[in-house]
Amino acid sequence: MSNTRYLIDYKNMLNVNYELLYISKSKFENDWHSTAHFHPFTEIFFITSGRGSFHLDAKIVNVSEGDLIIINPNCLHTEKSTFFKEPLEYIVLGVDNLLLSFSETKILIQDNDSVKLYTILNYADKNIILQYLNPLIYEITTKEYNYDIACKSLLILLIITILRGIKNNIIIQDEPQKKLNLECMKIKNYIDSHYSEDITLDFLAGLTYINKFHLVHSFTKQVGLSPINYVINRRIEESKNLLKTTNYSVRDITTIVGFSNSSYFSQTFKKMTGESPRSYRLK
Repeated sequence: MSNTRYLIDYKNMLNVNYELLYISKSKFENDWHSTAHFHPFTEIFFITSGRGSFHLDAKIVNVSEGDLIIINPNCLHTEKSTFFKEPLEYIVLGVDNLLLSFSETKILIQDNDSVKLYTILNYADKNIILQYLNPLIYEITTKEYNYDIACKSLLILLIITILRGIKNNIIIQDEPQKKLNLECMKIKNYIDSHYSEDITLDFLAGLTYINKFHLVHSFTKQVGLSPINYVINRRIEESKNLLKTTNYSVRDITTIVGFSNSSYFSQTFKKMTGESPRSYRLK
């Protein structure tokens, strides 16, 4: 008789205190209207069918079946289905206590921040990921005995599979990303939802009941832009989307995103992008 014993090395075990906040399935329909937003937790998208695009901060990235998108906390994003004959379908998970720092040289898509905000992987065999996502959906739907433990176990296996798929090109950070304080988060969420409205610094300060000068200092330090510049940036980003995906005139887009007149909109757009709205639409 032969016997081989294998021991587990616990010294290098990762902290697996991940918390599954939700999992959902979405399919593009004619009434889909997604606006840019962010979360204080990580989201993991897996494209199960169709084609579309993700708007990630200042970048637009095309996605299709088999793509897995990891979006770290506080990354402004939205998703759109750009092909009506191939509507975008995906499964998305919200996961807390998870932050990924991506390789400088090997990652497919990266941001300028020290902690990369997002990355995109492709699984040619989508069953590699679905073998965990489908049971997750089953467990959270049926809620059978100890389903929460089953969900946690499946989530850990999914994340390990993702890490292996990237071949160690990402590192789990020991410390969680510094989250926006409540005042800045409230202001950022409000701007993301109401950027087309007339927003003043006095009004934003009133939302948080703090001094407007303190608000500007705190918001700029945490977000990287002053509140008013963030409003302008949001308007320009949405105008870029409208220029590429609709037939609205520049004058109409000016009004839709909240600029007072077309001349000021065009000047601001060119200053921020290096080209006029019409040139951007035609390229």
